Amino acid sequence: MRWVEAAFPDLDSRAYFLPPVYVNRVPMTRQAAAGQEVLVLQQASGRDKPSPTKSAASRRSARLPIVQDSDLRDDEAMQRIFMCLQTMSEQNREVMVGISQLQFGQSKGYRTLSWHSAAAALLPEPADLSPDQIQNMKEGDFDFLLIHRHYGFVIFEVKSTGRFKISQENLNELIRRKISDAIKQLNNAKANLLHLVKDIAPHVRITKMIAVPNLKGHQVQQALSGDHQLATDLCRCLGTTDSPDITGLCLCSDQLSDPKTPSDVSSHVLRELGHWWQRRVAGAGPDSHMTPELYKSLVARFCGPATIVTVPCTSPPRLSVKTLGQAVSYTGECYTAQITLFPEQVHLLNMSPPIQFVTGPPGTGKTVVLMLTAMQWLDSGHHVYIVSTWLGNRAACFMLYHLLLNTLNTCRSADVPRGQPHLLLYDFDGGKDVENAVNDLSQAASGESLYVIADEVGLELGENNFQIFCDKLLERFPDRLHLWAASCFHGHAPADWPVKYLTRPLRSPPSVIREYERARSITELDHVQPYSERGVPDHTDGPPVKRLYHRGQGQLGDWPGDCVTCGREVASFLHSLRVGAKENVTMTSATTVDTTPPCLQWRDVLVLYWVGVNDNSGVVRALRGAGIPVRVMKNNDDDFEDVAKARSDVVWVALGDQVRGLERKIVVCLDDNARLHCMSRCTSQLVIISDGDILHKHDSDFDTCHLS
Repeated sequence: MRWVEAAFPDLDSRAYFLPPVYVNRVPMTRQAAAGQEVLVLQQASGRDKPSPTKSAASRRSARLPIVQDSDLRDDEAMQRIFMCLQTMSEQNREVMVGISQLQFGQSKGYRTLSWHSAAAALLPEPADLSPDQIQNMKEGDFDFLLIHRHYGFVIFEVKSTGRFKISQENLNELIRRKISDAIKQLNNAKANLLHLVKDIAPHVRITKMIAVPNLKGHQVQQALSGDHQLATDLCRCLGTTDSPDITGLCLCSDQLSDPKTPSDVSSHVLRELGHWWQRRVAGAGPDSHMTPELYKSLVARFCGPATIVTVPCTSPPRLSVKTLGQAVSYTGECYTAQITLFPEQVHLLNMSPPIQFVTGPPGTGKTVVLMLTAMQWLDSGHHVYIVSTWLGNRAACFMLYHLLLNTLNTCRSADVPRGQPHLLLYDFDGGKDVENAVNDLSQAASGESLYVIADEVGLELGENNFQIFCDKLLERFPDRLHLWAASCFHGHAPADWPVKYLTRPLRSPPSVIREYERARSITELDHVQPYSERGVPDHTDGPPVKRLYHRGQGQLGDWPGDCVTCGREVASFLHSLRVGAKENVTMTSATTVDTTPPCLQWRDVLVLYWVGVNDNSGVVRALRGAGIPVRVMKNNDDDFEDVAKARSDVVWVALGDQVRGLERKIVVCLDDNARLHCMSRCTSQLVIISDGDILHKHDSDFDTCHLS
C-alpha cells in the first residue's frame, strides 16, 4: 500500500496505466555491420509459426524472438485501444488504473497473478474449489484489466483480424470464431478474477468487454445474425438479456482512432467512445462495494511491487515497467542502448565507398553510420581524424571521439593492431581555419591515405566553407582521401559527391517525432528532407508530450526562461519521474529474474533554449531551489566535452545549437517554436513550455539560427 501511494500519488483523482506506454514487439535480427554486431530492423514473418524448413539451429543463431505478422496485428489493435482509453480517461477525468496483458494462472496449487514467487502465497488459497473447478480455470492473461474507483473491474478481451480479402462467408465464419473464443476467455478470466479477490472483494462488480478493433459494428452484426446461439451466448457473457443491437455490446473500429494514426484520438472518436462507455460501464451507476479503501486495496494487490507487469524484450532479464519514470527510462533505452540500423544503412556500410555525404532529418542514424565507418577504418589500422568545423558540431565531435575511444578500449587486443582516433577542432566561420585544417591533415597523413569523419557540418545555409575544405583535401589526396560527413541540411553536400539520404526515423519515439517534424525547414523550406514511412513498428509511441504554459498571469519574466514559476513546474515534473532516485531493484519470480529499467539520472535531462539564459534566469534559479543540480553551458571546450560525455550528473541548460547530434531521455524545450535542433534531441520524454503572452516567432527564425 505504501509503495502504491508513493508510485501513484494522485490515485484518487486521475487514471494510471501499467505500463504507462504500450510496448510493441519489433522484428529484428542480429547482423554484422562494419565489423560490429548490430540490431537490424526487419519486416515481420508472414507466417503465424516459424517455417518448418528453417532449422532450429538457424533460429537460435539469430538469438532474437521471431515476430510474426499476427503479433504486429495484435500489438496494433492493443495500442489503439490503449491510446483511446488513455485519452478518454484524461478527457472525462476517470479515476481508475488500467493494466495491459497481466498474466494469471496456477503456481504451487494457488491461483495467482504474475507475481514474484515469494508473494504468490499471499493470495487466497483454493481450499473451497474442487479439483474440477481448478482444472477449468485455465491460465491466461487480461488483455486489459481496469480497476475503476466507481465501477469496479472491467475486463477486455481483444481480438484482431487481418486486413485481407476473403469472401463474406469466410469473414463471417472468422468473426464468429473470434467471438466464440473471446467468450470462453472472458468467462475464464472472470472466474480467476473472482477467486483472486474473494478475500477482500467477493461481490465487486465485474464488467466483461470484447473489442474487435479491425471490424466495423455492422460486420459483427451481420456475422452474428446467422448464429442465434452465439448471439445468445454473447449477451449472457456480457451481462445483458436482450440486445437487439449487438454492435452496441462490442467495442469496434467505429469507436476507435484510425489505425494509420492511432494517437490521433479526435473529438468524434471521443464522442463515440464516450457513448459506448456510458452504455456498457457508466450507465449501471457506481458499484456500492467500491469504497475508497477497497479501491486502494485492489490497486495494491494488482499493481503493487510484487506484481510483474512486463514488456517485450529481446533478451533477459525481463523488464517490469509500472511508473511513468520507468517508462521514460525504458523508452530511451529502446532507442539508444543498442546500435540499431535499417537494412539500407547496413548495405551502405558494407559497400564502404571512400567518400560519402549522409543527410536526412534528425534521428535517422547519421551519426551511428559515421561511428561505424570510423570503427571499420580503425580496425584496419588507420588513423582517423574527427574534424569539428564550427562551434555547432563541437559537442557532436567530442561525443563521437570518446565513443570511438571507449569502443577501442573495450575491444583492444594485443594481437590486433588498431588505428587511433584524433580530435581536431576548427572554426570555418567566415573562412577562418579552412587552410589550417587542410595543412594540418596533409601533414598528419605524411603521404599516406587520409581518413576523416565530420558530423553536423556546415554553418548557415549558403555557407560553402565546408565544401571548399573538401575540395582542397581532394586536390591534395586525389586517390587517397576517405571522408564521410553528415548534416541534416542536404544543401551542405559538396558538389558531385555521392549523397545518401536517410529518412526513416530511428532514434526517437513517434510522440516526439510528431512535434519536430513540423519544423518549417522540413515542411516548407526544403532545407531538410521529410521523413519517410518507417515500415517497421516502433518499440512504443513513447510517453505523451508534457505541455506547460507560460501565460504571464502570476508568473514572472517576459518568456519561460525568465520565469520562476515555469521552472518550479519543470522541477515538480522531474521529481514526479523520480529523476536521481536510486530504486532499481531486481526481484526473482517463479520462472525468471525481473528488474526495472535503469533509474533516471540528472545527466539524462537537457533544458534547451534559443533566447539567452544565464545563471540568474528564473528557470535556472527555480531548478536549483528545488534541489536539482543545474549547470548553464558556456562556449568552451570543457563544457562541450562534459556535455558530450554526460560526465557530470547534472541537468545541463544549453542553447539548442550547442548540442547538435547529442541525445537525452528527457528534453525540456523553453520555446515551442524551437523544433528542429531542440526537440529532436529527445529520445523519450519531451517537455514543452509554450509562451502564451509573446507573439511567437516563426519556426524559420529558429531552424536556421547560427551559434555565435
